[in-house]
Amino acid sequence: MKRNVWMLLGVLLLTLSLTTGCAAKSVRETVVVEKQAESRGYSGVVEAPAAAPIAAEAVHDQAASGGAANLGLGAASDQMIIRTVNMTMTVKDTDQALAEIKAILAQAQGYMAASNRYMVGEQPWASVTMRVPAATLDAVLDQVRGLAIRIENENSSAEDVTEEYTDLQARQRNLEATEKELLALLTEVRESGGKADDILAVHNRLTEVRGQIEQLKGRSQYLERMVAMATINLEIRPKEAPISVVQKEKWSPLVTLSKALRAFVQVLQFLVDVLLNVLVFSPFVLVPAVVIWLIVRAVRRRQAKKK
Repeated sequence: MKRNVWMLLGVLLLTLSLTTGCAAKSVRETVVVEKQAESRGYSGVVEAPAAAPIAAEAVHDQAASGGAANLGLGAASDQMIIRTVNMTMTVKDTDQALAEIKAILAQAQGYMAASNRYMVGEQPWASVTMRVPAATLDAVLDQVRGLAIRIENENSSAEDVTEEYTDLQARQRNLEATEKELLALLTEVRESGGKADDILAVHNRLTEVRGQIEQLKGRSQYLERMVAMATINLEIRPKEAPISVVQKEKWSPLVTLSKALRAFVQVLQFLVDVLLNVLVFSPFVLVPAVVIWLIVRAVRRRQAKKK
């Protein structure tokens, strides 16, 4: 019994390693399990359940009828496109433009994913990230452009993730088929009174497969959300206001007094610094000067005596 269980588990592991790396256009794969008649009541070659083989056409049909329909895509086009628009525009008033953009998003059933309002000089700037339904992207862009005095720059990108999404669906179906086989094997081992090590080995492999399925589901759901909701990255700049030639400043006696005191302290510090430097370097100046003076005096006395 133990030998047959380990043989079936090994075949399942080999099947999983072959199916997890399959591409979206892979054809129907066959799982062959060798097992004795005493363990499961049959012999020879056993074909895997019908859920395991995945054809690329079946996955495309599912994306077009199920996932694609939920993403707002028609049955005639099963492409999954992630659309992103980057725009920089100049407006009269930044705060007013932000308020109008929120109203546009509410009407289009979108939302503001990120918003940052900051000051450049004395004028407010803003940068926002908006998510809107892909079907309403063009209409929203037209409304946003209507708020601008000038569009500084605008660029858009479209990323086709159809192949990745199809591959994820195929791998998920194959892993789900493997999960069913592992569940059947785990039930069989438990009912036949298998050892705890055998049960634990099958259970660990089953947990690993379930984790891989959840990862694939998470990635698929992320792609679906990105396809369903387009992204607009918008930078808002205000119109430059004229700058006054004469800068008006408020006069304050205390400020004037503090500036005068600071200047007095700075002058006093300078004089003290000069005095300290003279005292420090005076020996190097006075000693040679005294020596020179004594020499000159002696020479003059000698000359006076000669005369």
